[in-house]
Amino acid sequence: MKAAGERGSVAVLAAAVLPIAVGIGGLALELSMAFERGALLQQVADSAALTAAQQLDGTAAGVANAFTKAAQAASTRSVRGVGAVVLGSGALSFAGEPSGPWQGYDAALAAPSGLRYVRTDMAALGAAFTTLPVIFGSLLGASAPAAVTARAVAGPNGMRVLPLAVCAPSSVPVATRANGGGLDERVDYGFRFGVGYNLLALNAAAGAASGEYFLVDPLSAPGGAAAAIDDSQLAPFMCIGKLAYPSLTGRLHLRRGGPFGLWRQLNSRFGSYGGSDPCDRHLAPADSNVREYRGTQASWMSSYPPQASAASSTPAAGKPLMTVADRAPPLAAVPPAQYGTLWAYGAAKKSNNSAFTTSSWAVLYPSSPGFSNTGTSWPSAAAPYNTPAFATQPGATPSRKERRLLYVPLLSCPIAAGAYAEGTVLAVARFLLTAQASASEVPGEFAGILSAKEVAALATDVELLQ
Repeated sequence: MKAAGERGSVAVLAAAVLPIAVGIGGLALELSMAFERGALLQQVADSAALTAAQQLDGTAAGVANAFTKAAQAASTRSVRGVGAVVLGSGALSFAGEPSGPWQGYDAALAAPSGLRYVRTDMAALGAAFTTLPVIFGSLLGASAPAAVTARAVAGPNGMRVLPLAVCAPSSVPVATRANGGGLDERVDYGFRFGVGYNLLALNAAAGAASGEYFLVDPLSAPGGAAAAIDDSQLAPFMCIGKLAYPSLTGRLHLRRGGPFGLWRQLNSRFGSYGGSDPCDRHLAPADSNVREYRGTQASWMSSYPPQASAASSTPAAGKPLMTVADRAPPLAAVPPAQYGTLWAYGAAKKSNNSAFTTSSWAVLYPSSPGFSNTGTSWPSAAAPYNTPAFATQPGATPSRKERRLLYVPLLSCPIAAGAYAEGTVLAVARFLLTAQASASEVPGEFAGILSAKEVAALATDVELLQ
């Protein structure tokens, strides 16, 4: 049996230790609550930043949508003891680069151009969400409330732009081609809508006899240091049609094209995955329409053109190397097959931006013998690429619609001599890959120039950066 003094000592010790033990246990509970609150706020910050960044398109409406969607994403969360998360516009800031400088919501609305990144700061929710009172911890001498917060930065990790660039045949964004007979046609940067171009056989130089194209460094953003990129490094970017940076602002790093060895990667869009450096069919799926539009597959044309792109023109003094369809009007009649496949993606455009009908082919594309299908053989309600009767499904899955649309930078030329150079982008052109490419031909039907909003939309693959 313990002596009375010993029992008293134990009681005194217990009385001294008990508050410490309770404080430690309570502090652990409060820390776990703070950790839980911080984790929840980080989830809100991440979700809001990702959601907001997907809305940015260089317009004030995009900034407004960014806030609306971020607030909706945040409202699905609630904080124990506080309630639903209500995200104010003060929680968001915007920038053109992931490192800033950052500007608030009102400033972003006023000057939205070039803004691609969103930062969310949960401190803007207020103390009710970001502080926890210290109760048990006070037994250990802690008095200040526990502060928790979270931040996130989200933005694009690349652009769906092909690492293949060509010179713009003209520096004029929109011009009118007078074909005769009152058929005035819209021409953008020297390209005619509905005409198929071999992207390897164009040259804006006066009197050029051979084509010129450029490979774009997909890793080194404009303004940064360039790297020597070989075909094996370019191959995966050609497969997916993407650059690993979010903007074409500044001077692109270019490699002058020699023999074109990346045509197999382009053909992943037709479900073809052979050759060296093959594409991954999951990262580079086939188009949902893999029909090649040439020969009898271009069955809306009476000529059944053996090639998809129009034949190259014989360059004249002072004129760029283009196609037989791009000579000055009125055109001399040529065999119809020389025009290649016409209007697989869309019709030629009038100067008022409306569409021509095939009844105008005799003037737009003079041929001998003439085209005989100038009535209803072309499906004017929806061009062949989007018409089920002219489409085939890929033989392998997965597939994705519009994979055959190539977004190609148009360069201001001439480009300085040398294997490696820099060039300024005038615009981004949309081309339909009408048939499989080869080492000598990348057949692309011109389908227009992208607006600033459409270019911004190419950078929609966003990720969390911080």
